[in-house]
Amino acid sequence: MQSRVSLVVVSEITQEDALREALALVGEALKEAEARCAVLGQYINDCDRTGSRTAAWNDAVRELSALHDYRRALLRRQSLIQEALDCVVGKCPAQTPLSPPPDRTARRTQQQVQIQPRRRRS
Repeated sequence: MQSRVSLVVVSEITQEDALREALALVGEALKEAEARCAVLGQYINDCDRTGSRTAAWNDAVRELSALHDYRRALLRRQSLIQEALDCVVGKCPAQTPLSPPPDRTARRTQQQVQIQPRRRRS
């Protein structure tokens, strides 16, 4: 029985090339997120103008909020990649101290409370 051995030739990619590719991908993701934000924003605005706040409007508001968080993360990632590209390997110490990571425990969830009127005693 013969076994086939397949060799995959992987081209060498430098760290700089990988960073440039990552930067391009982040830029593309940002454009897509911003385009979706624009569409959702227009939809929400149209609903507000006509006074029709439906379940679809509520979903759009939630999606827009999530997209803003995603966009913020992409911008941070883009900044870090650009910073890495601006540095020559081994020769670029951080100019400023790194900012502390965001406090992710501070998020609050909203709760819906229903209040029922008290029954009168007769």
